Amino acid sequence: MSGLEDFRARDATIYRPYRDEIPWELLLLADPDEDRVAGYADADYMRVAKHGDEVAGAYVVEAITPTRFSLRNLVVAPAYRSKGLGAWLLGHAIGLSESKGAREIVIPDTRPRMLFSRVGFQIDGSGLLLALTPE
Repeated sequence: MSGLEDFRARDATIYRPYRDEIPWELLLLADPDEDRVAGYADADYMRVAKHGDEVAGAYVVEAITPTRFSLRNLVVAPAYRSKGLGAWLLGHAIGLSESKGAREIVIPDTRPRMLFSRVGFQIDGSGLLLALTPE
């Protein structure tokens, strides 16, 4: 993990992992429910951020309907926190969802998080909701 003092979020490469590249331990940091996390292997869209050979973060998005997507997990490895990677991954997740037809993104969690509120997520029932406006 040398060189992290100069790390910028855009230094990470974000890609779709093969099944044997899924960072299970990292995903469990954000969601300790092993059964739920095991289901992520079949998620519509999972992306992993790597810095060199290290996994720096990941997210999982699922399509609930053709226009409503759910951000199931977004996690940044402890060494990469507070460096902008969470915001970079969230923006990537929103962009991926929108490119696949999403008009709404929900997060099944109402814990207030500055990261989500800065982007425009609002409390909606038992979760958070971001309404996307088509161009």
